[in-house]
Amino acid sequence: MLKLTLPNGIIKEYPEGITLLEVSRELNDFYSQPVVEGIFNGVGTDLQKPLHSDGIVDFITWDTEEGRRVYVRSLLFLFLYAIKTLRPEVQLEVCNSIGSALYCDITNGIVLSKYDLRDIDLFMRKLIAAQEPIVYSTISRAEAEKILVERREDDRLQLLGNTPGAQTLTVYKLRDYMEYFFGAMMPDCSYLKQFELINYENGIIINYPDKCCMDRLDKFEPSDALNGMFHELQDWSAKINCNTVAKLNRIISCGYANGIIQVAEALHEKKIAGIADKIAASNKDVRLVLIAGPSSSGKTTFAQRLSIQMVVNGLRPVPVSMDDYFKDRHDTPRKPDGTFDFESVDAVDLELFNDHLRRLLAGECVKMPKYNFRSGMREYRGREIQLGENDVLVVEGIHALNERISEAVPANNKMKIYISALTPMQLDSYNRIHTTDMRLLRRIVRDSQFRSHDALMTLKLWDDVRRGEEQYVFPFQDSADIMFNTSLVYEFAVLKKYAEPLLKLIQPDETVYTRAQRLLELLSHVRGMDDAAIPTNSILREFIGGSIFKEAL
Repeated sequence: MLKLTLPNGIIKEYPEGITLLEVSRELNDFYSQPVVEGIFNGVGTDLQKPLHSDGIVDFITWDTEEGRRVYVRSLLFLFLYAIKTLRPEVQLEVCNSIGSALYCDITNGIVLSKYDLRDIDLFMRKLIAAQEPIVYSTISRAEAEKILVERREDDRLQLLGNTPGAQTLTVYKLRDYMEYFFGAMMPDCSYLKQFELINYENGIIINYPDKCCMDRLDKFEPSDALNGMFHELQDWSAKINCNTVAKLNRIISCGYANGIIQVAEALHEKKIAGIADKIAASNKDVRLVLIAGPSSSGKTTFAQRLSIQMVVNGLRPVPVSMDDYFKDRHDTPRKPDGTFDFESVDAVDLELFNDHLRRLLAGECVKMPKYNFRSGMREYRGREIQLGENDVLVVEGIHALNERISEAVPANNKMKIYISALTPMQLDSYNRIHTTDMRLLRRIVRDSQFRSHDALMTLKLWDDVRRGEEQYVFPFQDSADIMFNTSLVYEFAVLKKYAEPLLKLIQPDETVYTRAQRLLELLSHVRGMDDAAIPTNSILREFIGGSIFKEAL
């Protein structure tokens, strides 16, 4: 018999081989949302995995980031099975999320009509109504290699060869269709009632419920510019044969790491120079450049590099820090729990900021404030600004695209730039690396290097950071005039070197241990690479150190 400590604190005995799915059914009243994944001794575990030792049990519900990933992963598996059954000639690649939806590209040019999608939809719903099981299984490493050879899935075969460790792999079966996925699955298809299939660009959108309600499907809102930014880098990385972890591993093992660094950095420089050219080509109409993006997107370094390229074009960038316009502490808005809400746009003195922008663009001399974070008060230390003929204000911050920040400035006098790190890197055709995971790895490394925060603190704060992004950053991304992708195709291998030892320090009794273990598992697929060849002006240097712009960090 096994002794399991349950989430309610009760210790109970169970027969060896029992699954967490069976245990979870005893706790239906303990959770308000459906349980979709287990946690055993701090590690995320499929609900169907048999238990063979004593341990501490917990569960992940649908209404969490990890829980929604289980839903989307399972829905994708059901969709892939429907495609393989009804239209086996279609070749799919899972690409990126667009809001609460997943985009899958059809890579061999086949076009599916609305009638094709209707048939696929009906097929999926029949399996949902039948509560078709999604069967958890394990196979030997040798058997997995044999299957991959038969399927001619070279990338997956190489990825398996670069992943040492366990001699068995977890796979899932839906009827006669078997696949490998990075992460747990739903026990059966009945969980997947809400979805929608939509023709979009060269592929298909799978729309799924957002984080608010498992039983409600919001209307899909396309973001053509954001999707275009992602696909531009995805297509480019495929052309240079570096769009999967297996290919990146091969580049590293063959000694070509420095070459891929140089090519990736050259692309960034070319893109940034192009943005500066557009500012210069505005015939001096653009006097204000606003740069926004989510956490760890590289706003600071991007702003510095753009400023250098603006100088090349004969302009003089004048940096203005939005932080200096924070309201005095006693006027700062508060969260429902009473703590200060520094992420809110209303934490900024919008009236003063707009007044200064208006006066500066009118040619007036303005005394600039400096915010004292220790006292919580704005101070004036003698800095004055008066714009010359070729001067351009450059402002970066999470609220920069919010129109309330710059409503005093006419649209033709400002350029809004949205940046994010949308990674084109995938484990394989069906297992993508989430952009949020890459940004989290960046933040873990940066916080350790420059902010005296260990990985434990960064992980504990991450959900609050994400909530702030959802509220204050993402709603304004489509208002941008220009989008720039700060992702670098090689960075996953560099971040491994820094993030892995930090994540290994997190102990099993910590609430974020499960997430730390998932990130470690993700990092285990990539080979580490040396970072000596990364230039000192690289956006990645903002996170790993050695930046020429270190005084601005």
